Amino acid sequence: MKQILASAMIIAALGALVVSSTVALFSDQESVAGNTVATGTLELTVNESVGKPYNITNGYPGYTTGWEYIDIFNSGNLPFEAHISFEKTGGNTALYNALMMEMKTSGWDSDCTNGDGGEVTFYDGYVSAFTPQMLVSTLNYWHLANEDDASGSPADNIRAGYSEGVCQKLSIDSTAGNEIMGKTVTFSEVVDAMQDND
Repeated sequence: MKQILASAMIIAALGALVVSSTVALFSDQESVAGNTVATGTLELTVNESVGKPYNITNGYPGYTTGWEYIDIFNSGNLPFEAHISFEKTGGNTALYNALMMEMKTSGWDSDCTNGDGGEVTFYDGYVSAFTPQMLVSTLNYWHLANEDDASGSPADNIRAGYSEGVCQKLSIDSTAGNEIMGKTVTFSEVVDAMQDND
């Protein structure tokens, strides 16, 4: 019994020695204080010409509006991709299916009508056939997608404080018949701003 008690005392003493030697080692500490994380804002503003939204009365097959435009402005502080969609919200489906839209870049001088070299048609067809959420910020607008000289990357973004103009001309299919006479349709044009990290 005395031998067991002596062994226990030796083990306890060795344990205390290990603990005291661990505490006695040198140490030092530094800290990096004040770390802060804040998120930016993804926000778009859509400005439009006086003829938008369209309010056509007494339309007919072959009817065509003049050039109108929307201006997709990045009013936040993060770059984003811009996408456009059309959605029928009410009324006659036959008339909606007869609506046609020509869309082009606004050109080098933000003017849809003078035919400068920067005006490039990127869609000319039925509104109902328009690809939903078509990426339009890859196109060469007056204010290019990321930098004025297109040198920025990624080049499919609209950077904060910049805009892209999209020229539009709405028409009614000239081959439409009596099925659209006296009808009304409503539709929305939807612009989505989506964050892009590439």
